[in-house]
Amino acid sequence: MRLTVFPDLKQIQNARDRSREALGLGADSPLTALAANVFLKYLLLEGLDNGEIRYWRSCWRNDAGGGLRKRLETLLSDMLAGMSTVENLPEREWMLLPAVPRYRQRLLGLALEAVLSEPLAPELCLQPNPAPAHAFPTIPPASHQHAILFASAVFFIHEFYPLAVDAYAHDCERHGEQRIQVFGAHIDWLAGNGALRRVIYLDVASGRLIETDLDLPMQADSVQFLCLGKQERALHAALSQRFNCSQVNPVSAASLADNKAATLAAWLDLGLTVPEWQMIAPGNWEAAFCFLDRYAEIVVKPNQATEGELVVFFRRDHPQIKTLLERHLRRCWQQGAAIMQHRRDAVGFRNQADGITQTLALRLNLAYDGERYCLESAYAQLGIDRLHPAACGRGGHIIPVDVALSGLVYEDKHIRLEAEDWRKIRAQAERAAYLFEGLLLIGLDVLLDCDPYGNIIPVFLEANPRPAGLSHSRLLADDPVAPARIGVSLKLWDSLSLNLNSG
Repeated sequence: MRLTVFPDLKQIQNARDRSREALGLGADSPLTALAANVFLKYLLLEGLDNGEIRYWRSCWRNDAGGGLRKRLETLLSDMLAGMSTVENLPEREWMLLPAVPRYRQRLLGLALEAVLSEPLAPELCLQPNPAPAHAFPTIPPASHQHAILFASAVFFIHEFYPLAVDAYAHDCERHGEQRIQVFGAHIDWLAGNGALRRVIYLDVASGRLIETDLDLPMQADSVQFLCLGKQERALHAALSQRFNCSQVNPVSAASLADNKAATLAAWLDLGLTVPEWQMIAPGNWEAAFCFLDRYAEIVVKPNQATEGELVVFFRRDHPQIKTLLERHLRRCWQQGAAIMQHRRDAVGFRNQADGITQTLALRLNLAYDGERYCLESAYAQLGIDRLHPAACGRGGHIIPVDVALSGLVYEDKHIRLEAEDWRKIRAQAERAAYLFEGLLLIGLDVLLDCDPYGNIIPVFLEANPRPAGLSHSRLLADDPVAPARIGVSLKLWDSLSLNLNSG
């Protein structure tokens, strides 16, 4: 039996065409060495059919990407061996690049990301050699270098890109030129003194993201911590203490936001509406079942969980409620104390395409402009249906905030978000953010409920000092239902500029 060699000539041409399209090149434009990883990534993807891609997308959260990475490793080895047999191949010189361990790992990571997500940022091009100073965009002498430090590379560019664009848009609007250059840096790319040895940056001229080593390590004027992985709190603390420069989210201010119960208690003291809650220490079954007896529906989750991890709804009248609750609490207690809350998301979203009503949570991004916190952007998270929480970690997905607010339903009836409702949400969100003095950018998760008269009530759920999903955020106007452009914050850069200038 004849074995199929991967890749064949059609797959190679498909990868060339996809690379040129993704990079905005003409049909006959040559692909340079800077685009080698883009070509190799798309060639790798040619080895996966649509059914396999659907499979990996369905199971990646349980697998944590491990199985997919092994599959891509095997595919890459097969691909390089197959390419070596193709005659007159212009890309033959690129076959040497994956032999470099870092290049190989980054290539595999970018391919994994392409399988698991939609393209929310431009292509990331890996510079094969260290970049001299003139390789960077022209930066005015008065510019500042802002570093966004990360530990989990998958999806990081989705968080990085909108911030880099916002910084550039801010500078052009305020100063007519770029003054703050935003860099992304993995924590493994730092020198012992915290200097950046390798960076990701937005090349505004080409519209591409470039990743490169630096000839000379660069000291950042300010830092920010995002995408820190499973041990994010401990890593955040260690990194924050390592840097003496200005920080967007110093650990001293982030620690309160990381404690759900403490945040709810402080918000309650401020007069904000929060779900009734109780901390449940490991093994405290009496407290758990007493809380369950108080409400028809509750929410149970670890106090330190993120991204919807282990968030589950329970109904008191379920015939197996005791068994289900005991099983779930044991899982939560593996991370420490659990938190139980009264379910307060009576306002949901109705999908017009299929008529299904889904749970809804708003992510509101607020920035400190040097004087006050301002609500600048948002997106909405949806659950699978009304029985599952609105969190991507529980199978949900994200939609634009204007779409979500146009499809609100309460007690199976469509309701309208009035201007007064939005003013209330904005004012209370800005008041809630003041609790975290020192954080220059913070994400707040807010549910919507209704009072007995049908008035919409914002219910504050938790705060996020390392907000994610930034590529889904839309800059808000006075009318939140009006379509808006992608963006996170412009005022953040006002505050950062003030901090840097005063320093």
